[in-house]
Amino acid sequence: MADYESIYSGAANYLTPGYETQRDMVGYQVPAGEISMSIDPRTANQLREVNIKINPGEKHFEVQGLMAKNWEAMPKQHIEELNRLAKLTGTKASFHGPLVEASGVGERGWTEIDRKAAEDQLASAIIRGHELDPNGNIPVTVHSTAQLPDMKPIVKVKENGKIVEKIKSLYIINPDSGQLHEIKAQKRYFPEEGKFTGEPSEFNPEKELKRINQDQWIEQLSGINRYANFGEQSIKKAEYLSGAVSESEGVKRTPEEIQQFLAKIANEDLDKSNIPELKDLNVKERAKEAQREIEEGQVWLRDAYRNMKSLFDNTYIRASDEDKDKLKQFAEWAAPKIKEGIEKDPAKLKDFSEVVVKGLKVLGKIENPQMFVPLDKFVIDKSAETFANVATTAYEKFKDKAPIISIENPPAGSGLSRGEDLKNLVEASRKKFVENLQKKGISKGEAEGIAEKTIGVTWDVGHINMLRKSGWEDKDLIKETKTVAPFVKHVHLSDNFGFEHTELPMGMGNVPLKEELQEIEKEKGKREIRKVIEAGDYAQHFWEKGGENPFGPTLKAFNSPIYPLYEGPGWSQLGGYGSYYMGHGQINPPIHHSVYGAGLTTLPAELGGEMPGGGGERGRFAQSPG
Repeated sequence: MADYESIYSGAANYLTPGYETQRDMVGYQVPAGEISMSIDPRTANQLREVNIKINPGEKHFEVQGLMAKNWEAMPKQHIEELNRLAKLTGTKASFHGPLVEASGVGERGWTEIDRKAAEDQLASAIIRGHELDPNGNIPVTVHSTAQLPDMKPIVKVKENGKIVEKIKSLYIINPDSGQLHEIKAQKRYFPEEGKFTGEPSEFNPEKELKRINQDQWIEQLSGINRYANFGEQSIKKAEYLSGAVSESEGVKRTPEEIQQFLAKIANEDLDKSNIPELKDLNVKERAKEAQREIEEGQVWLRDAYRNMKSLFDNTYIRASDEDKDKLKQFAEWAAPKIKEGIEKDPAKLKDFSEVVVKGLKVLGKIENPQMFVPLDKFVIDKSAETFANVATTAYEKFKDKAPIISIENPPAGSGLSRGEDLKNLVEASRKKFVENLQKKGISKGEAEGIAEKTIGVTWDVGHINMLRKSGWEDKDLIKETKTVAPFVKHVHLSDNFGFEHTELPMGMGNVPLKEELQEIEKEKGKREIRKVIEAGDYAQHFWEKGGENPFGPTLKAFNSPIYPLYEGPGWSQLGGYGSYYMGHGQINPPIHHSVYGAGLTTLPAELGGEMPGGGGERGRFAQSPG
């Protein structure tokens, strides 16, 4: 079928205002056979969507599982039918996996249970998506993060005539508790480095994080010290009272005997006791008070002991080798003293107290450990574990036909959306994947080759373009692309103006696509990377109402050759009638009747409308006058 331009090219300005003047705006030619259509993610009926999309002749399509509930609602038979349809039409499928936070970080923090749940969901979706192309390495796109904010937002501002980068805030996490915090820029005036200027110091997130860790460390040590002091005071008071009891009996007790006596009265009901030492009321009252002090001391020491153990465990994980040796020596000294029930045995209170106090002294000599760490680094580590494990599961199941996991940058303003973020995430994921494969007997060299093939990047040019709202320019966006280019396996095509995720067809916004694709080509070659149109927001307002789907505008923007030999003419060079047989749009759409009249009586002259002259208003196809 032909598009509306087959009737009258001027109609294009009505349906897609201004677009006719933007043909070949990309300045970069891509054959139609390298362009893939992304299917509507809002429906589970992907089979119908693929049928519609491949009618104009697309050679690739990307099935959408972006919305997990729609993907899981898609019948298994549809997946099998899509595979059959691809074989019949000579098309190739790719798959967009569900939007899942691979790290396990959520609004309430992080837990390993949530990370494992994300891993299981991604593995299930990817294994199911493999059925779309069981005999090939189907590319599967997954987002680096899902609904996480930018964890270290940076803006570019002009200061003293120069463009400088400013960090707005920093998200941090306690890896042990999973607790999240945001460090926001604050004005600090207190003098640092020996001088007071009266001006606020520059916000430095690294310094702020160091200060928070120091405060947290000191606070935890102070808490343990406070509990230990209260416990020791109670024990000393109990010993004094016990000594008073023994002195009233004319007996001088050794410290060990005092402890034994305290243990005895702690385990007796004094009102019914037959303890010989407790003969008169005054002595009994002292013994009761000693008993209360023992119980209170046990409570304080138990709190101190519990916090000291927790702090020891958390510190040991992150301690330097030197500090780890100090902790190890203390643990070896304390081990023989720590018997089952030591926390509740009054006879062991002295030993119990000694373990706590010495442990506190050792911890106090440890270099300030990182109680909180930057959230972006934590998310990279946990997400890499998830992606590596998913890749391992897929490789074990499908071997050399395993899907390719391609990690996409989400819209700028989201977590891990920049080039350096994706580079670090892919490298970390490959490293963990290699370690997994080595455990299964695969050599390091072979494992590295498998990892390089299996884990890469989907670079969304529209998503990265949204850095413009933070002050980024073309040169910055090209630099972001250059950083990630060696890892790119897939490109998502959508345009915008840098502020909203509008998903326009290429050429309608200000994405510097030509330069970005050239950076990728330097690493991958021109025709190796599949390019997927993601213009759903635009398309939903046009193609469902009889207008053009994004494939046509994209072909024009790229000036794609209309012949498979990649020779001219290109799509942007077609005349009004040239696209009649190209299968895009409707012939004589209803809009023409509302614009040109029910009988098309107000057609333009070039299409048979009335022409002036010649003895009256005549149509160009009417009989010539005279």
